[in-house]
Amino acid sequence: MGARAVHPVRRLSPPPGARVVLFAAALAASALVLAAAGTRPPALADRPGVPWWIFAGLFAVTEACVVQLRLRREAFSLSLSEAPLVIGLFLASPGELLLGRVVGSALVFVAYRRQGLLKAGFNTALVAAGTAVATSAFATLLPAGTRDGPAVWASALAATAAAGVLDSVALMLVVAWYGSSVTLRGLLGEAGSSIAVSTAVGGTGLFAVTALGAQARWPLVAAGALVLLGYRAFAALADRHTSLERLYRLSDALAAAPAWDDVVTSVLVQAGDLLRAGYVELLLTGHGPGRTPLGPQRWSLRPGGGIEGPDDAARLAGVGLALPPPGPALLRPKARKGDPGAAAFLAARGLGEALVVPLRVDERAVGHLLVAGRTGAARFATGDVRLLETVANHGAIALRNGRLIQRLGFEAHHDELTGLPNRLSFRELLDVTAADAGRSPAPCAVMVLDFDGFKAVNDTLGHPAGDELLRVLAGRLDRAAGTDALVARLGGDEFAVLSTLWTGPDAAVALAGRLLAVFDEPVAVAGARLRLGGSLGISLGPDHGTSGADLLRNADIAMYAAKTSGGGARLFSPDLADTTAEGLTLASDLRDAIAADDVGVAVQPIVDLTSGSVHSVEVLPRWRHRELGDVGAEPLFQAADRSGQVLALSVRVLERSLGLARGWVDAGTPVRVAVNLAPRWLVDAGLPEYVTTALERHGVPAELLGLELREASVLADPRRALETLRLLQAAGVHLVVDDFGTGYSSLTYLTRLPVDQLKIDASFVGRLGDSAQDRTIVRSIVDLGRTLGLEVVAQGVADEDTRRVLVELGCRLGQGPLFPLPPQLSLPAAGVPGPRRPRIPGRPRPRVS
Repeated sequence: MGARAVHPVRRLSPPPGARVVLFAAALAASALVLAAAGTRPPALADRPGVPWWIFAGLFAVTEACVVQLRLRREAFSLSLSEAPLVIGLFLASPGELLLGRVVGSALVFVAYRRQGLLKAGFNTALVAAGTAVATSAFATLLPAGTRDGPAVWASALAATAAAGVLDSVALMLVVAWYGSSVTLRGLLGEAGSSIAVSTAVGGTGLFAVTALGAQARWPLVAAGALVLLGYRAFAALADRHTSLERLYRLSDALAAAPAWDDVVTSVLVQAGDLLRAGYVELLLTGHGPGRTPLGPQRWSLRPGGGIEGPDDAARLAGVGLALPPPGPALLRPKARKGDPGAAAFLAARGLGEALVVPLRVDERAVGHLLVAGRTGAARFATGDVRLLETVANHGAIALRNGRLIQRLGFEAHHDELTGLPNRLSFRELLDVTAADAGRSPAPCAVMVLDFDGFKAVNDTLGHPAGDELLRVLAGRLDRAAGTDALVARLGGDEFAVLSTLWTGPDAAVALAGRLLAVFDEPVAVAGARLRLGGSLGISLGPDHGTSGADLLRNADIAMYAAKTSGGGARLFSPDLADTTAEGLTLASDLRDAIAADDVGVAVQPIVDLTSGSVHSVEVLPRWRHRELGDVGAEPLFQAADRSGQVLALSVRVLERSLGLARGWVDAGTPVRVAVNLAPRWLVDAGLPEYVTTALERHGVPAELLGLELREASVLADPRRALETLRLLQAAGVHLVVDDFGTGYSSLTYLTRLPVDQLKIDASFVGRLGDSAQDRTIVRSIVDLGRTLGLEVVAQGVADEDTRRVLVELGCRLGQGPLFPLPPQLSLPAAGVPGPRRPRIPGRPRPRVS
């Protein structure tokens, strides 16, 4: 084949079509015809002839020992076969020259380069045609009767250039058959480069013939072989030096691009540069950059294109070669012993030859790095395997570091427990969304959700159970939101929701309803089935704020308002902000007031609705705030809940209540006192012992103490709560279910609770005069209590008509504004001192935060 600069696209195999076969046959036939018709020019007949097998050897050496030239990422193969071609024009007949070149080139194509039958035949036909064209052109252009001189030299070089032009035109035609565009400018450029290279290389052969003559053919062959071998050694050394430089650049590139995507890009690009590969593939399995392991993923790089991927590579994994591969492999289509899957592996990717090495991260093989489609005439060799392994090792370290950096970035913006976006990520997105909502008519909805009763789970079942509960409910919230909203965890049991798809309050409330519905199904945690509630606040942008901070704060205010009202969803309104400000002031000052024993009590009698006699009393906290004035029981307990002082407040009220009971016993008017039992205290295993010790300390009989509990406080940990209640009942303490009728599972647990009294919620009692439905509910509760042998108390009795209706419905006891405290039960002017809570011997002190 003529001397030429070979562009990478020429290394593609000819398309296996009838056109290529016919074209190759035409080239071969033309060569035979021209060779048969041609004779050695008469002017050169006196020169000694060189046998064909010498030329076969020369052509074999020059075809095998091509010179590799690099220009950036492109590789060019420079064949020196024009040198023996020019020599053959002077020292051989056309037939022998053609035979020598065909035999020598064919041996290289088949035995050394291992080309397929079609490709080897095409290339052999092409060199034969080029040789025939060169001999015919030389015979035609050689001046008659001239055996030496510039005209003869020019004729030889022109004949060699003609062979190069034929080579270029034929190869460009094949490229066009592949579907690539071929322009006149490109064709002229290829032809020009072939003429230049053919002339330059052919000049060396011309010099050998003219300067040394035929007698120097053997020294010429030896010298040429030595020059070629020396150049190949120099080229190999230069290639290693270049590879070393590129490895240094690879290390620098990987160090400067620590992110996962940048590392993948650097590995692909640098591997292609180092090994002059037209196709590079990185395939990983179970080793993605996120938290969840991925299936087989592939990244690839092709000439003239960008990085492709990651793509799902499940269809390629394990085809012909295990994934990850057991070791480095040089794969060629023809299956060999020990490598039967090479053909299948290459066929799945449409490759002719490939070099693949395993990729190991943390001493574990997780994929492979593959290069294929080498540019130039050379093939992959053993040294290339080591080079690719070096690239893979560098890449594996960088991928491990990149994965760690990306994971750290992920964890910086996501909650570790639930995998949801965290407060930082949510605030960043919220600020952008709020700003957009302020500049355009696109509204947004911000929600804050808090779990009701979650603290009791942590305190009783432990933090692992609480974490599992959070994971389950967080997953439900994320699924309920779907693509309509983003759910994030702000911290603890508090979550936030951001949506830009809702255009008004009704739509936002509908989304809130979907989110709250996740609490309907119990959660099995630590052997218990828990059913919590949720309180959710909503603010709308830009109506309720134009900044992320304002929207989040107002949603938080609405959430606390919903929690105060017993849970559910609440839309923000400006009046809630004033109420919340007062609540924050109370929560801030309450800790100091409890520590200074400034919180007092108020007494509300429970009377017989028929006779008006006092049956018992409920003792409630009261506090005179220096700025807000008298603060009642409900806002006090809300403030205590915000500041974590509910347990401390309950202890103070219990001690004062027992002090009152002791005073009334001493006055000869013993009355049972009832106090509210904080949910966190209910599940404290030390509560029964503390209560019995307090009764002994105050000298109050157990039957004169009543403890009121809400059913929701039992649901957080039913097993432990029921055990505590049974111990209290066994000690003689009176147990009361407060606000009965508002719990969604009251009838479920009522038969299991060891209680003595039910209190009908004031919301039913206050509407008895106007609502037949409420009268039906109250009658049902009264009948239920009578059937179970329980006392029934109606709360919130405010007028005489309500008292009369209750008597008609069969309710015997009531409390409310209608019944003042009798004088004999009035409180001392200075209040009732309550002793500090002593430590219970042998048991840990109930924690007060």
